[in-house]
Amino acid sequence: MSIFLEFVPNLFVALAFDFILYITGACVLRVVSFGLSKYQLPSYSEYKKLKSKYNNGYLVPYVIGILFYALIMVSIAWLN
Repeated sequence: MSIFLEFVPNLFVALAFDFILYITGACVLRVVSFGLSKYQLPSYSEYKKLKSKYNNGYLVPYVIGILFYALIMVSIAWLN
């Protein structure tokens, strides 16, 4: 039973990070493309629907968000 109690909060944290990474990636793509990006900034309920469909519309902004935060961490480590 204690395994499930530890699993539930971690699931909510993973979902929150998942949403944050997607939103960050979509924002970065929109800034880089000067607003011409087709990736929208959905609400959380729209995001859950988008995530349930496996398509590139979800995957590309998510990977860009991960790379953006990885680039920030590398640049902080390099400049220190």
